[in-house]
Amino acid sequence: MPSNQELRSRSNKKTSKGAKKAEAAKASAARPQQNVQNARAARDLLTEAGTFSFSFNSAFRILLIARITSALFGVIQDCDEVFNYWEPLHYLQHGTGMQTWEYSPEFGIRTWAYIVVHSIVATLANILATHKMQLFYLLRLVFASISAYVESRFYRTVTEEINPHVGRYVFVGLFFSAGMFNASTAFLPSSFAMWMTFLAFSYALRPPNQISSRRTFRTVLCLGLGALLGWPFSAVVGIPFVVDEIMVYGHDGAMDRQGRIVQVIRPANWRVQRTIRLVKIIATCFVGISVPIILVDYFFYRRLMFVPLNIVLYNVFGGDNQGPDIFGIEPWYYYIVNGFLNFNIMFLLALASAPFAIIAAFVDRERVPGSTLMDKMWPYAQLGIKLLPFYIWITIFTFQPHKEERFLYVAYPFVVLNAAISLFLARGWVSRSARAFGASVLVRANVVRYVNFAILVVYSVISISRVLSITTRYRAPARVYSALWQERAPDQLINLNYLQENYPMDGTLDDINLCVGKEWYRFPGSYFLPSDMRLRFIKSDFDGMLPKPFVPDIKTVTYEENGELLTYRTREYSFKGARTIQPGFNSYNKADPNAYVNIEECDYLVDADYPLRPVSTREPRYIQDEKNWEVVDCVPALDPVNSNRLSRAFYVPGSGGLAWGDYCLLKKRRS
Repeated sequence: MPSNQELRSRSNKKTSKGAKKAEAAKASAARPQQNVQNARAARDLLTEAGTFSFSFNSAFRILLIARITSALFGVIQDCDEVFNYWEPLHYLQHGTGMQTWEYSPEFGIRTWAYIVVHSIVATLANILATHKMQLFYLLRLVFASISAYVESRFYRTVTEEINPHVGRYVFVGLFFSAGMFNASTAFLPSSFAMWMTFLAFSYALRPPNQISSRRTFRTVLCLGLGALLGWPFSAVVGIPFVVDEIMVYGHDGAMDRQGRIVQVIRPANWRVQRTIRLVKIIATCFVGISVPIILVDYFFYRRLMFVPLNIVLYNVFGGDNQGPDIFGIEPWYYYIVNGFLNFNIMFLLALASAPFAIIAAFVDRERVPGSTLMDKMWPYAQLGIKLLPFYIWITIFTFQPHKEERFLYVAYPFVVLNAAISLFLARGWVSRSARAFGASVLVRANVVRYVNFAILVVYSVISISRVLSITTRYRAPARVYSALWQERAPDQLINLNYLQENYPMDGTLDDINLCVGKEWYRFPGSYFLPSDMRLRFIKSDFDGMLPKPFVPDIKTVTYEENGELLTYRTREYSFKGARTIQPGFNSYNKADPNAYVNIEECDYLVDADYPLRPVSTREPRYIQDEKNWEVVDCVPALDPVNSNRLSRAFYVPGSGGLAWGDYCLLKKRRS
């Protein structure tokens, strides 16, 4: 009879065998599940199956949120936007505004056609506005909607024609970009050209078609509108499209109106046919766009001129002491620094996209099927064509001594596209590196996923920091000028665009003068001024040329009532200010003494007081002059000259190194 010890021993052996069998059964059951996970990971790693992407409508709604934020809280960063575009628009709508030398018929390097298009939109939007400043923001909301639309079209094309992952990176790049936050709602030809570039390449990134010319026509039309109505230099980004159109055969089929597939046999001279077709479309679009522009400019200037040509001649062949360089030059690395401010990591990835593509062509060549070297290399050659516009643009403008942030706006679609392609190519390298270390397919898929996710998170955080810096530290002018509207009488019910309620009906009432000195370049535009108020300049240390008031498109009418002579003001709609040559304007940026008024003529004054800056005789501290001026409103204003560069560029809670001053609206004390 076995002892108790033997029974326990046998019992333990049975239990151990049973446990091992149970564990083996569990492992056997788990193995198919693990295999399924590995299979899914491999599929996600090697194919685009199951990759999430937004529909056009969803992308538009999400991007619109970011663009509306820009419209309402963004700042005007360039005085050219105010004086060359908002002011002429105000002149068309309200008969007053400031004129720059570029709008003098003597020079004519700004087209009125661009302003007229916006004037039509503004007239429609004015139905919803009760006063001018509301119209200003309504127009910016229109800009926001247009930008969100063209960006969404671009995003969907990238997703469908290049890669869903690339499309996803493009979407994140657009949504969080500080550069797009500034450019999307700016009233500038470069912003308009950027919109048209987005739209053009939503067609151009699709394959060429031998039968249908729809892609060709729409691309050329959009690029033509951006160049002729907006900014002529933007046309150069179309060079790779021309190469693609002529050198790449693409599709040889199309769908007719009945939904039937129509195919053709590739003709031997298809490149000649494509060239002829392209030339015809370019000529048609050029004439169709240029003729209305010439007619509109003739109506305003009363001179026959082709303004896009004038712009090119002045900027490229300006001559001695003329041309853009007289307005300042920047070092060669300006756009690298500026690109990093607005796109941070994305801009660096965009710069690296060509080297990445070359490396991928050799390292990842087996990813592309084909029996010959040309079969495997051709897709990378086509990829190179898509990367070219960014490099063409950045190269041309890096070599120009005069540099401005807005000159890069046209390249913004390609910054995000090239950066997204770099990220996608890096996916393959990360996967190959992980495989070299023996990582499983599941691990490789997770590594790829989270590395890219980390890069996008860092990009987004830095971008948000930049946007917060812009919106919280540089809004002082908009806030101070908005305070002017509080000067209206509390019981004013009509003529809400005026401080003097009876101004339109009483021609004897004088204009109210608002003066600026050293802060002239931060003036947000006449849409922030009541309609009976005029901008005037007082002398400061700035010694360049300043704008002058347009010859008013307002007349005073005298009539008799009950034996009494009365007067009222009304619009003429002759726009004579657009064709009047004002003395003092020149193309040399030389100051005109007649552009200034005496300080005694000022009723209001906007000035900034920076305690850390030296005081000059021409720029006294008006805010401290309590005897002559009373403070209507003051807000803190960042002093960029005396602030740390990194601290002022990015918003970090609690960061030091920032210097502040006061930005104030002052009112003349009456004795």
